[in-house]
Amino acid sequence: MSLESDIRTIIDNSGAEMALSALHLESGQRIDVDGERVFPMCSVLKIPVLVEAFRQIEAGRFTLDDRWQLTTAEKNLPSGILVFFDDGLAPTVRDLLTLMMIVSDNTATDMVMHRLGKGSVTRTMHSLGLTDIHVPLTIRELFDDLLPSSDPTQNLLALAGAGPRNRAGICYSLGPDNDVGTPAALTELLARIWRGEIISRTACDAMLEILLKQQLNDRLPRYLPPGTPCAHKTGTLPGIRNDSGIIYASENSHVAVTVFSRWDDEAAADDPIANKETPIAIDAAFGRIGRLLYDAFCDS
Repeated sequence: MSLESDIRTIIDNSGAEMALSALHLESGQRIDVDGERVFPMCSVLKIPVLVEAFRQIEAGRFTLDDRWQLTTAEKNLPSGILVFFDDGLAPTVRDLLTLMMIVSDNTATDMVMHRLGKGSVTRTMHSLGLTDIHVPLTIRELFDDLLPSSDPTQNLLALAGAGPRNRAGICYSLGPDNDVGTPAALTELLARIWRGEIISRTACDAMLEILLKQQLNDRLPRYLPPGTPCAHKTGTLPGIRNDSGIIYASENSHVAVTVFSRWDDEAAADDPIANKETPIAIDAAFGRIGRLLYDAFCDS
C-alpha cells in the first residue's frame, strides 16, 4: 500500500467528506486528495490573518508591542478567553496574535482584523498567487449569520439550546463571499512561511514561533509521539472540522499538511451520544493522517 492509499482509506472510513494536501518540505513530495476543493476555513482563516498582520507590522503600521484596548463592542462569543475579561484591558498586539492562534480567541481575532482593514487579508493572499483563499468576513460577521444572536454578553448556556444554526447562510457558502480556501492553498502558504519566503525570514520565524505554541492539539498532532512539534491551526463550525499546519517529523524533515472536512451533523442532532462521538471519530481520523505522515517522513 502507498502512503496516498493509506490516507484515502482513513478518509473513506472517517464518516466525513475530507480533502487533503500534504507537502514534504525537504523533498517536495506531494500528496493531494481533492486538494483543490473549496471548503469554509472556519478558524484556519487566522493563518492568513496572521500573515497580513505581520505584513503590516513590517510596513510600519503598528508594532508587536502596541497595546489595543479591549471593549465590549469588540468582544466575540468563544472560542477564547478575552470575552470574559473586563473592558479596559490593553493586551499587546503580540498577545492578541498569540491568543488568536493558540486558543483560537475570536475576540482577539476581530480586534486584529478591524485594524488590518476590510479586504486586506484577501488582497495579500491574492498578491501571493493564492487566489483560492478569500477572507471577507470577521468572526462577528460569521456569527451574525450563523447564530440566533451573536451578542457576546448573552447567557452561553441558553445559546447552546437556542435552536438550529443557519445552514443556508453565508457561513457554509463555498463562494468568495465566505472565508474559504482549499487545502492546497493553505499548505502552500505554510510552505512559504517555513521557507521564509513571505515578508521576511524574521517575520516567518515569529509566525512559526506562535503556531508552535498551539494548545488545541486533538487533530493532526493527536497521535504524534510526545514532544513532537506541530505548528498548526484548527478550525471548527457545526459540521466542519479543519486543521492546517507543519509537522516537525525530525530535525531535518517537515511536512506541511492541510485537512478540511465536513459532515451532516444535523442527522445526529437528536442523538446526544452520536452528536458527541462523531466529531471525536473525525478528530481521530485527522490524528491517524498526522501519524501516517510522521511515520513516512520521520527518517527522511
